[in-house]
Amino acid sequence: MNSLLDKCRIIYKGDYFAGSFYLFLGVIMLVISFVMDRWWTQFGLGFHIMSIGTSFLAAYALAKGTYIVWTSLQKYKFFMNLESFSFHHLKTEISQTEYRIQKKKINRRRYIYMTIIASIFAFLGMFSSSKAMIMGTAIPIALISGIEFSIGLLTEFRLSEYLRQLQKHKE
Repeated sequence: MNSLLDKCRIIYKGDYFAGSFYLFLGVIMLVISFVMDRWWTQFGLGFHIMSIGTSFLAAYALAKGTYIVWTSLQKYKFFMNLESFSFHHLKTEISQTEYRIQKKKINRRRYIYMTIIASIFAFLGMFSSSKAMIMGTAIPIALISGIEFSIGLLTEFRLSEYLRQLQKHKE
């Protein structure tokens, strides 16, 4: 069961790194939104509107990253202090992992739809009289949906393998 304990530690350490990536992404988006807002008069109104959307998404990425880092760090510390892995821990981990995988599958479809819809709106916005408003709103939404889709897909693959290992030890 010690190898299973190591796998639990590894999965939550990976979640910690995913949360750290969200924090990094949030800082980068905050800097980009600041730069676009500072010099929007030279580039156009669309950059000003996009800077507002990007700053909201930066706040979202920072909040999500902080939450992921905090929760994964708590679980990682719990498993670091755990001496042995009991059947109760195994059942709890299996149910939590199954829940997380189902949530990722549902969100995967949502992020694909949002990316496609926002990309279509951004493209059609180029031919509209409200180009700045439509493109400035749709581009950040497509960007964050695509990023959420990719990170969610990678996490889902990790969780599927982790669940397989947990169920193998259950038998």
